Amino acid sequence: MRSVPESCKDRKWLALGKQLAAATDRSFTVMSYNVLCQKLVKRTMFPYASKSSLKWKTRRPRLLDELSHIMPDIMCLQEVYTKNWGDTFNMWFKREGYEAQMFQSVYKSHGVSISWKKHRFQAIDQTCLRMDRTTEVCGESLTTDNIALIVALRFIGVGADGGEAPGVIVSNTHLYWKPSG
Repeated sequence: MRSVPESCKDRKWLALGKQLAAATDRSFTVMSYNVLCQKLVKRTMFPYASKSSLKWKTRRPRLLDELSHIMPDIMCLQEVYTKNWGDTFNMWFKREGYEAQMFQSVYKSHGVSISWKKHRFQAIDQTCLRMDRTTEVCGESLTTDNIALIVALRFIGVGADGGEAPGVIVSNTHLYWKPSG
C-alpha cells in the first residue's frame, strides 16, 4: 500500500456522493487540480518555496505521488504544460488505466485535460471551447484566451432498467488570472 504523500496529509475532502449515487445508482470520484505550468513558475510568485521545490525534477514525482494516492475516477487538470503532457501526464494516465483528452490554448504553452478510468467510463462526445481572446477589465484591454474542454462520459455497462447506462458531462476550464506584480 502506498503511503500518504506529505502534500495530502492535511487536505480537507468534500464528499457529495450520497445525493448523486441515489439519483443515478452509481457513484464516482472527481478531482480538479491546477498543476501549475512549469513555464509559468516564477520565484517571485512563490517566495515561501525553496528554489529546488519549484523545479520540474522535484515537482514531477510529487505531483505523480499525489495523483497515484488519490486515483479518482475522473480527473481535471489545469495549466498542463504541453511538454509535460507528452513526457509525463499522458504516459502516466495510460499506464494507470485512464483515457485522457487535452485541449491547449493557441496562444499559451499550457491547457486543460480531462481523464477518466477506462473500466468505469467511455467517452461519447467532446467539445473544445475558445471563450474569448481579449476582454476589457477596468479600462485595460487584456488577452485572456480562456478555454474549456467538455467531455460526455457514459458508465460502462447497462442502466438499472437494462437500457443505456447513465452518463455525466464533465467540463474543465482555466480562467484568466493576473497576479499582482
